[in-house]
Amino acid sequence: MHRRLSLLSACLCLLFVPLAVYAQKNPIALTGTLVMPQEVIPQGTVLIQNGRILASGADVKLPAGTKVVRTEGIIAPGLIDLHNHLTWNIFPRWKPVQEFGSRYDWQQKPAYSVLMAVPHNALVKQGLECEMERYAEVKAISEGETSVTGSLPSPCVKGLARTLDYDPELQGSFGKIIYNVFPFQMSEQELADVTAALSAQPRGALLIHVAEGAPNDASAAREFMQLRGRGLLRPGVSLIHGVALKPANFAEMAKQGVGFIWSPRSNIELYGDTANVAAARAAGVRMALAPDWSPTGSDGLLGELNYASVWNQGQSPAPFTERDLVLMATSNAAELAGLSGQIGSLAPDHAADLLVVRKEGQDAYWTLTHSTPQDLQLVLIGGDPLYGDPVLLQQVTGNQGERLKVCGTSKAVVVDGKPFAETEKTLDHALHQFGRHLAPLSECGN
Repeated sequence: MHRRLSLLSACLCLLFVPLAVYAQKNPIALTGTLVMPQEVIPQGTVLIQNGRILASGADVKLPAGTKVVRTEGIIAPGLIDLHNHLTWNIFPRWKPVQEFGSRYDWQQKPAYSVLMAVPHNALVKQGLECEMERYAEVKAISEGETSVTGSLPSPCVKGLARTLDYDPELQGSFGKIIYNVFPFQMSEQELADVTAALSAQPRGALLIHVAEGAPNDASAAREFMQLRGRGLLRPGVSLIHGVALKPANFAEMAKQGVGFIWSPRSNIELYGDTANVAAARAAGVRMALAPDWSPTGSDGLLGELNYASVWNQGQSPAPFTERDLVLMATSNAAELAGLSGQIGSLAPDHAADLLVVRKEGQDAYWTLTHSTPQDLQLVLIGGDPLYGDPVLLQQVTGNQGERLKVCGTSKAVVVDGKPFAETEKTLDHALHQFGRHLAPLSECGN
C-alpha cells in the first residue's frame, strides 16, 4: 500500500523511491503517443530507471542497455484519486430507490445499514480489512489509478497503489495530507493539527467532504459557513462534493486558494444533481476529478472520466474540454495534494507512475476519457509494472503476472504475497453470510 519516499541529498531534491516489485537495473523506454503537460507527442518515448522518469519527448537518447517496449498505445500520467473510501469498494452497486437531501439522510436508512454498513463493519471485526484494502487497490489500479486516498491507517498492503493520506514516510518528506470525511466533528486538537499542517513548509493538504447533498439542501449549504467559521478557507484545503455550493461560494474559494474535488456520478445517483462546476470554473477554482466509492460512484477514475465526459457533452455550453478532464485526474489532482513536480506528469524527474491505453478515437485526450478497463494495457507505479495485458506485461517484466478476467478480457496483476485470487475468494465467502457477493473489478458498462 505504501510507496516510500526519501531525500536524495546529493542533488538536494525529493524523490519517490518505491518498494521494489520489479528490480529495474537497466533503463526501460516505452514508446507511443505521449500525453505531456503542454502537448501530445504522437511518436514519443518515456525513459525510466529506478522509479523515475529520466527523459520524455520526441527525440530521447537512449543509454546503452536500454530495454525498448513499443506499446503502440497512448502513454499518460497515472490517474490520481483524491476521493475514495477504499474498503467499501468490495460491495456491488447500491441502487437507492430515492434521491436524498444530504449524506446524513441516506446514512440513516435501513437499506444502507443492511446492505452496506452492517456487512462492512462485520468484515472489519473479523480482521479482513487488509484483504478489503488489497482488493480495492487492485480495483483502483485496474482503472488506471496509481495514487489513491481514503485508505486504511495501517501499512498492511504493500507494493500496490501509492497511498497519499496515511504514508508516514510520505508525510515526513512532503506536506502532510489529511483526508477527512466529517470535518465538522474534528476535535480542537485535530483542528490544531490541521492548522499546523497547513501552516508548515512544505505546506500540507486537507481534503474534506463539505456541502454534500442536493443543490438546495439547507443543511448541506450551511456547512460552507461553518467551514469559514473554523478558519478553513485557506490554501491547501480542497472541498469534496460541494453540490450545495453557490457561485458566491466558489468565488470565495478561488479568492482564498481553496480547491475543489468533483465526483459527478455519485452526486447524481445520491442527490439527483452534481456541483455547479461551471460556476467553479468561471471563478477560477482549481479542480480535480475523483470517483468516490464504487457503490454509488464509478469503479475508478477511468470510469469517472467517461461519466464526466458524457455529462459534459450534455451541457450547453460544455464547461470542459476533454483535455481539461484529463488534467483534473492528473496534474490538477497532484497540485491539490501538494505533490506537483512529483506525480501527475510524464515530465522528467517525476515518479514513473503511468498508464498505457489502446489508441482509439479522435485524439489522445478523447481516448483517455472514453477508455474502458478492457483498453488499459499497462500500469506502472514507481517504475514497477503492476498490471496490464499479459503479453505487454511480459515484455516489460519477463513474466505475465497473475491472470485475471476483466469484462471478458485477459489481464494480469503483479502482487506480493499470496495470490490475488485468494483475496477474492476470502472476501466473497465472508460476504456470502450476509447474502451479498464480492463486487467485480469492473461493472463492464452494466
